[in-house]
Amino acid sequence: MDIVNNLLFWLHLIGLGLGGVASFGLPVVGAQMRTATAETRPLLFKIAEGLSGLGRAGFGLLIITGPLLVWLKFGGVSGFTNWFWAKMVFVLLLLIVVIFAGINGKRAQGGDMTAAKRAPMVGIAALVLYLAVIFCAVFTFG
Repeated sequence: MDIVNNLLFWLHLIGLGLGGVASFGLPVVGAQMRTATAETRPLLFKIAEGLSGLGRAGFGLLIITGPLLVWLKFGGVSGFTNWFWAKMVFVLLLLIVVIFAGINGKRAQGGDMTAAKRAPMVGIAALVLYLAVIFCAVFTFG
């Protein structure tokens, strides 16, 4: 069973890495949008879509491997502290922000200037929540 847990944990870390790429990369791309010319905006949107795809794949991997690890490695949630539950709240908030960011990004790409102006703030919110999830995970799992 150790090999299964180790493989799940490895996949979980890959998901975490993919989420980090998106969480750190999207605010950088979003900041470039403000000063981008009309010719470069489509390329920036393409890069943002690629980063978002990586982030969604990572999030999906985390959502699948996380519960499996809790169940197989730890036998459930009964022994976890409040740090674990705080982490779960931040995961839920991050999921909401990721969904909103996707909707907002499509609106911005369609020419909605309000959505375009909101995008960097949404990216920063996702980054802060991502960091909060990792912070709580450190205190949960030591």
